[in-house]
Amino acid sequence: MIKEFKLRRTALALAAAGALAVSAVVMSADHAESPGTDADPAADLADVFIFPSPESPTTKTVAAITFGGRAAPRSRIDGAFYCDPNVLYTLHIDRADAAGNFDNVPDVEVLVRLARNQLGTCGMQLENVPGAGGTFFGAIEQVFSSSTGMRAFAGLRNDPFFFDGEGYAALVASFAGAGQSGDLVSAFRLTGNQARRDSFAFRNVSAIVFEMSNDALAPAVNGVRPKVRVWATTGRLLG
Repeated sequence: MIKEFKLRRTALALAAAGALAVSAVVMSADHAESPGTDADPAADLADVFIFPSPESPTTKTVAAITFGGRAAPRSRIDGAFYCDPNVLYTLHIDRADAAGNFDNVPDVEVLVRLARNQLGTCGMQLENVPGAGGTFFGAIEQVFSSSTGMRAFAGLRNDPFFFDGEGYAALVASFAGAGQSGDLVSAFRLTGNQARRDSFAFRNVSAIVFEMSNDALAPAVNGVRPKVRVWATTGRLLG
C-alpha cells in the first residue's frame, strides 16, 4: 500500500560548521499559527535548533525539533506529549559546496516516527541520523542510544523559544501616536537592568532531540568542514 503524506509546516535554521562549534543563526521560527494549523498540534512545528554538543562539541552536534504548544499568550499549557503515529517528522540537511553555496536540496534526511505499543507506551524511531549506525528506537521521556552511542530523547520540555510578548505589544502601541517612531527601549525594558520577560517561560512544548556525529554530518574536505543548512517538515498520513 502506498502511504501518502500531506505536508504541514516548515521551520529553518542555519549552522556554520568549522568544527560545528560556532554559534547558530536562526533563519525563522514558526509561531502564532492560523486556526487550522493550531488545531493539529502534533503536526505543527514550532522551532528547529542545531548546536554543538555541550559535552562533545568537536565530535557531536545536537538537533532539536519542537512542536505542539501555542503562541504566547497561550490559552493552554500542554500537559502531555503528542504521540501521533500518523505524523512523519523530517530534518533535512543540506551541505554547502566547496564555494560555500547551498543548492537547497537535502543531502541527508533524518526521519522520525512516533507510535504506541500494546501497553500504550509511546516510543520514537529514528532513521538516517548521521553517525548513528542505522535505525534505532526507544521510549519517550528517557534518553536512549544508537549502536554507536548517538543519544536521543523525546518528551515534554520547557519551551526554549524566547519572546517578550508584552514588550512587543507595547512596541506596537508606541507607534499609535502621530509622528511616533516606536519606543523600543521602553517597550522591552532595556534600561535600568530590568529583568527580561519571557512569554514562553514555563510553557511545555513537545520536543524531539538527537545527537549527530560531526564526521558524518559534515565530513571534512582538506581539513575543513562544510557549512550545513537544516530545516524541518512534518507530514500527516492521509486516509
